[in-house]
Parts: sequence; C-alpha cells; structure tokens
Amino acid sequence: MFIDTHCHLNHERLRNDLAECLERAIAADVRKMIVVGYDAPSSEEAFRLSLAHAGTLYAAIGIHPHDAATWNDAIAARFRTLACTDAVVAIGEIGLDFYRDLSPREQQYRAFQAQLRLAEELNLPVIIHCREAYEETLALLASHPLPGVMHCWGGTPEQARWAASLGLALGFGGTLTFSSAHNVRDSATCVALEHLLLETDAPYLAPVPYRGKRNEPAFTRIVAEKLAALRGLDLEQVASITTQNAYRLFPKLASSP
Repeated sequence: MFIDTHCHLNHERLRNDLAECLERAIAADVRKMIVVGYDAPSSEEAFRLSLAHAGTLYAAIGIHPHDAATWNDAIAARFRTLACTDAVVAIGEIGLDFYRDLSPREQQYRAFQAQLRLAEELNLPVIIHCREAYEETLALLASHPLPGVMHCWGGTPEQARWAASLGLALGFGGTLTFSSAHNVRDSATCVALEHLLLETDAPYLAPVPYRGKRNEPAFTRIVAEKLAALRGLDLEQVASITTQNAYRLFPKLASSP
C-alpha cells in the first residue's frame, strides 16, 4: 500500500473527474491520500472531501505563503474547530516562498509563525512549503521543534541532512524522476529511510513519463519505483517503509482501516 501524503484533489483541475481519479489511485494501490489546503476555501474543501471519502481522503488545513496576507484570527478560530475532527491530520501547507514573493516576506513570516504555534497548540504535525528559502525555513523550524514534512523537497543534500537532524521528514514526488533534479535524487539517498515520504502534489509536477501533463495520486507508484531504484530496495519495501513513516508522522492516518 502507498500513501500520497500531499495532493490537491481540492483543485479545480481534479474536480471534474474526482471519482475516476480515486479509482485509478486505488487500482495503483494508493489507498490513502492527504488533501492539502493552501488558503481558507481550499482548506474547507479538503475537509469536505475528507468527510465524503472517510478512510481514503484526509485533510490538511493551512494558509500558503502566497496567501499569507489573508491570515487572521477568524481563520485561526475556524482551523481550531476543524482540527478537532479525525479528518484533519496536519496544519499545512505553510511556510516561506522567496521565489515568487507573492506576499511580502514579513507577512509570510507572520503567517508561518502563527500557524506553527497553532500546530503546537493542537498537537498536529506541519506540512511545510519552502522555495528558495531553505536556510531561513530550517532556521525557523529549529527554533520551533515540531513534527513535520518538508513538502516537495528541492534543497541540497546538506540541507536535507539538516532537516533530518531536526526530525523532519522529506516529501518526494515527481521531481525525483526529472533528469535535471540532481539535488533531489542526492537528497533522497543521503538521509535515513525513516525520513522519506511519498507524495504527488497533484495536479502539479507529474513524474516522467507524464511530465507536463496533469498529475494525480495514482502516480505515487511511479515515484515509489524511482525511490526503490535509487535506494536499492524492492517496491514492497518502499511501500512498507514510507507507509509506516506516514503513520508515524500523521497518527490519525493509522487510526482508521
């Protein structure tokens, strides 16, 4: 069994054929998926989907750094209510994005730190978005020790070892299969197996041979095959290791069959 620890089935590109998308995922032995919010409406939709597909879909709720300016007390209060349910397994995706800088950096820091405090209050792990801000993000996480995953890992092997030393997991998706992604592959081989998670980030970043097309959770298996080849493991070992890693980081996943 595989777990897609980061997908956006709450995105409009996956809405029209969601049932078929889930069928393809199950056929590929992707049995559980975390639907990740990135603003208030998408977090609500992730929660709705997790209720509609209990036991298969789970929700993460959070404000992405692109939308950091929207963070306020009302959203925090709503997230507290949602997080009390079994459906919500994490706060995310949250973090820093210095590549696009769609929100001023001071607002990114404000929203990120507030949501880290919220996760600590709620005893939930965090799903971290980080782009061209690895040093800043890891330094901040070092001062806010929380269980979590660095989603869509793209840092250097040295930064990967730093993240692992903080107890963080690294999420690997379609970029692991890209020929140019040397840092990603080197990172996937330089940390201990207990720090590895599978994800897709669907509908984004589809793996080879679907690169440039719409991604979906069924392609988690392709990522697992690449990871198995890199680590000299068979596919069943990768499935077992990454599933147990997901259960350890997101305990609510393991509480349902």
